[in-house]
Amino acid sequence: MGAVKRILALLGFLGLALARTYLIPIEGEIDPALAVFVDQALSQAEREGASGVVFLIDTPGGRVDAAIRISDRILETPLPTLAVVKNAFSAGALIALSCRQIAMLPGAEIGAALPVVAPPFQKPEAADRKVVSALKGKFRAVAEARGRPTALAEAMVDPELEVPGLSAKGEPLTLSANKAVELKVADHLASSLAEALSLAGFAPEVVRLTPGPRVQLARFLTSSSVAGLLLALGLLLLLLEFFTPGTFIPGALGLTLLALYFAGGWLAGLSGLFELALFLLGVALLLAEAFLFPGFGLPGVAGVGAILASVYLTFGQQAVAVSAVAVITLGIGVFLLFRLFPRTRPARALVLESAISEHATQSPVEVGALGTALTDLRPAGAARFGEKRVDVVARGQFIPRGTRVKVVEVEGPRIVVEPIEEEGWT
Repeated sequence: MGAVKRILALLGFLGLALARTYLIPIEGEIDPALAVFVDQALSQAEREGASGVVFLIDTPGGRVDAAIRISDRILETPLPTLAVVKNAFSAGALIALSCRQIAMLPGAEIGAALPVVAPPFQKPEAADRKVVSALKGKFRAVAEARGRPTALAEAMVDPELEVPGLSAKGEPLTLSANKAVELKVADHLASSLAEALSLAGFAPEVVRLTPGPRVQLARFLTSSSVAGLLLALGLLLLLLEFFTPGTFIPGALGLTLLALYFAGGWLAGLSGLFELALFLLGVALLLAEAFLFPGFGLPGVAGVGAILASVYLTFGQQAVAVSAVAVITLGIGVFLLFRLFPRTRPARALVLESAISEHATQSPVEVGALGTALTDLRPAGAARFGEKRVDVVARGQFIPRGTRVKVVEVEGPRIVVEPIEEEGWT
């Protein structure tokens, strides 16, 4: 009998020695790329037989859809889970409440989960009541699943729910470490990660999982500021390429930036071929509007709509912020491109200095005059009629440099031309 006890004790000691806790950090903004990382990390922990998973949470919040994905994945895992909270605001509070146990570190807080929206050029404001109600229901369901006070979980989301002594009406509930433990929202008050593991009964040996290069790149590329800059600068460089054909440098850089823009969405699981095709359709429609059907009609409106739809399908709630950054950057870039850039020395090398520095005459020509396009007409440019160099405008189409043209309309300084057939040349 004594030998059996010794064997069982030895087996228990070996099991404890082999037990390992997997640590998954939840740091910075909650975004879709982080949700991908958490799913991959939990799958690895399950596959490798982890004894438990601890989430070290220090976040100001982030996207609600990403937080819900992480919450659902934590609720699904069969492994014991522990949230060790430094700060768990907004979306981070939902992730913490999804774990089976919660340990609060000194100075930690949890709550303040009121969903907000950020209209372009305005301060963030509370979301409408439908969004608040839906998120409040999610917090309530998670609190019920983990046996935590549902009223306090709802009050973290809904500022209309007053908690006497803790939060006034009009502000979402935020709990300090001591209050969270006292009110059973959290289970332990720990001075360190090691103490939190001990109090929760987790193995002290920790395997820390960190986002790989793919996830790190996706998180960087899909941040609203970076994504907006990539989108705007990519389009701007393509625009520069169309106005300065033959150099290929602006076009190559523009395509590279747009490739990075879509790579971020693809790596984060936000976009696929449909979003890419929609974006390319929008660009094609804008180019058609610019060079085939001058003016701003149906192709231009449809092109802008297709691009915005692609951004929305890729970024969802974040689309407004991405679009705002892109519009501001693109507006500034277009201004600099047409007002300042042509005067710089690099611009002279790019835009065919010999064609633009030559003095353009305003000598009148008659309707029917024949000449040759000196520059690409996109639709504006220059053409030579005899010894005269004249500023002209193509009629509703792109005319390459060197094409023989005919004057079809003269209205003051505005001279309209169209291409002519070889046999019409004299």
